[in-house]
Amino acid sequence: MKAFRVPSFAVVMLLCIAPPYGSILAGEAEARARPRVIATTDGEIDDRCSMVRFLLYANEWDIEGIIYSSSKFHWKEHKWAGEKWIERDINLYATFYDTLKQHAPGFPTPQQLRDVTFVGNIDNVGEMEKETPGSNHIVKVLLDSKPGPVYLQAWGGTNTIARALKTIQEKHPDQMKRVSEKAIIYIILDQDETFKQYILPNWPDLEVLGSFSQFGCVAYRWNDKIPAQLHRFFKGSWMKENILEGHGPLCARYEAHTKNRKGFGEGDFRSEGDSPSFMHQIDVGLRSLEHPTYGGWGGRFTKDKRGKRVWRGTKDDGDLNKPVYRWAEAFQNDWAARADWCVKSYEDANHPPVAALAHALDLKAKVGDTVNLSAKGSKDPDGDKLTFKWWQYREPGSYKGTVDIRNAGKPEASFVVPNDVANGETAHIICEVTDNGDPTLTRYQRVIVEFSKR
Repeated sequence: MKAFRVPSFAVVMLLCIAPPYGSILAGEAEARARPRVIATTDGEIDDRCSMVRFLLYANEWDIEGIIYSSSKFHWKEHKWAGEKWIERDINLYATFYDTLKQHAPGFPTPQQLRDVTFVGNIDNVGEMEKETPGSNHIVKVLLDSKPGPVYLQAWGGTNTIARALKTIQEKHPDQMKRVSEKAIIYIILDQDETFKQYILPNWPDLEVLGSFSQFGCVAYRWNDKIPAQLHRFFKGSWMKENILEGHGPLCARYEAHTKNRKGFGEGDFRSEGDSPSFMHQIDVGLRSLEHPTYGGWGGRFTKDKRGKRVWRGTKDDGDLNKPVYRWAEAFQNDWAARADWCVKSYEDANHPPVAALAHALDLKAKVGDTVNLSAKGSKDPDGDKLTFKWWQYREPGSYKGTVDIRNAGKPEASFVVPNDVANGETAHIICEVTDNGDPTLTRYQRVIVEFSKR
């Protein structure tokens, strides 16, 4: 696992904490680095639904490419959506770009998006024999000198990504080590054979995150995979109010269910099985890019036996879907706020709070110590009232016992290190900061506490 850390949303402020609670980032705001991303898509209906959300979050990343690709479900001569739908969506994005950019910095211009949209390997399922404009663009990005990892999102098959890697292997073999340290592939389902047959055996040092099944809780059968109490954020009434109606032409283009059938109603959320591939890279303070096992909006991962740097979706509380749906209320409300940004002024819309810790993100403590936690410096750009919730995210931590958090609903909380911890064990403590705007929005801080016996 490469040691690359994308800083959290926090503005970390000074708090006088005595040792052994770790170093203090003495009032220094952390620079926020935007992940570099390339999305490859086969144009399936859920890809087209995911693209709506993707464009509304376009300021969260440096979008280096949007590339037509294929899959075992869709290729140029089979259930093919054509090579114009991405440009259509960018044109719709252009109609509200001036309104959207009032709400947050960093939104690319429509022309910037057009300039990085290419056709990749689309002629057949798994076709990677020929170089294409899309594959060559991936090569160009992977060989450039810009810092930071490049996340290669496979919404369809991995064949265009595989073709790019093969070009590097054939023409720039001396760059394979550097590219292996730079590229991170996020695969949805694994929709052709090129990952297994080419990438795995030829690129063993390249990191791969595989949402081979976990994505399903936001895909076509989401209603069978998430708890009933969350269904309201996916039903037609919520979708019409918050996305489909009155939020501009791109949101209106979203392909929700159009009639009652197979357990779904008119206007219900259809499928966004590919959205976890980029939700993973939205910086909401969960530090999910620091390590695959941490978890965040795009899921949580464990080692896959097929490769030394391959990861697959894992379970929370014995449920493979929970690492995604546990955040569903927050990420659906966040999407609704983004839809508002398309049509409302800054003053009339809601914006996420800033969750700010008053101490370091990583702490150390020994048995019997009281660990004091503080998010008292958190604030809201709209002046909304904030609520707080501290909780132990048990699965990412190596300590599997219970940390009893006192005042868990207040800005300042604490816990006493349990007697049964072992040296080097960790606990992950999540602070949720939620505003009372409409819709309510949540940001997080993850505090990782390393324990010792003495």
